[in-house]
Amino acid sequence: MSSTEARLYEFDGEGVVKVLQVSRDAKAREVATAKYELVEETLPMEMDASRQKAPERQISFTATGKNRIFGRTNMTMKVVSYDDSSITCEIPGVAGTVRWTRVDPDRYFIILVARQNEFYDNSGSAFPMVVKLAGGVPKVDAAGTYSDAGKAVFGAVPLEVYKDYLREARGDSEVILRLEINSRQYERALKIVQEWQRRAREHALLYSDVVSLNNVILVRGITEQLNLCQNDFDLYRLDYSYPKDWITDHYSPEFIPFFFFKELRRRNEARHIEYKKFQELVPLPNLASR
Repeated sequence: MSSTEARLYEFDGEGVVKVLQVSRDAKAREVATAKYELVEETLPMEMDASRQKAPERQISFTATGKNRIFGRTNMTMKVVSYDDSSITCEIPGVAGTVRWTRVDPDRYFIILVARQNEFYDNSGSAFPMVVKLAGGVPKVDAAGTYSDAGKAVFGAVPLEVYKDYLREARGDSEVILRLEINSRQYERALKIVQEWQRRAREHALLYSDVVSLNNVILVRGITEQLNLCQNDFDLYRLDYSYPKDWITDHYSPEFIPFFFFKELRRRNEARHIEYKKFQELVPLPNLASR
């Protein structure tokens, strides 16, 4: 294959993979198809549980018709490791390991925003936003504590509220952290946001007497899932274990998200997307909400 050509492998959810030949100046062309299946080898149980090995994962391919995949009609490759956006395999006949990286036409972001001195107790709005940019149109979902005519409300954050935070922070009383994430991180975060939107809508919050505790659980859950499959970010763990978790020791629940987001911003400053750059990436005039 020449340096101007590449191969893309398009996997669907029905167990079919298409092999596409991509040339620099031409449309992608399908050159082969195959059936694929994830196989987990069943290992004998060890008497000593500490010696029990994890099952070995393999992907088997069976080419359809007269096609070949990796030069064969049937082939099984071993999965060495994987994360949210890639998989590393050992392919028979290929020296070393091969790493496949997922190609996604869409882009995904998470924005953590919080404010002080907004409510009567000097606390303020605090919520995460998850953003999917598809076809040039961003879709935003947000949940948490926000201001409704100066009153603290917990639930799905309306467009007219969260759009005011799609800018740079206004002084020390606000914190905004923008991070680009991958599709799996986005899906997990979106699920958490939608779960808390539902809880608020159905009056099924975990804490009805101290509503701010719901927001602490929300922001903790949505940030912890970011590193579920790979250590992408430098996270702070809200676990009420002093002295490691100094935030929950120093502040009451309504203030925790602000100082939590501030600490995450400090730890991940190199990954933070500045407002001007974010404007270039996400066309705000096309803003949409679910």
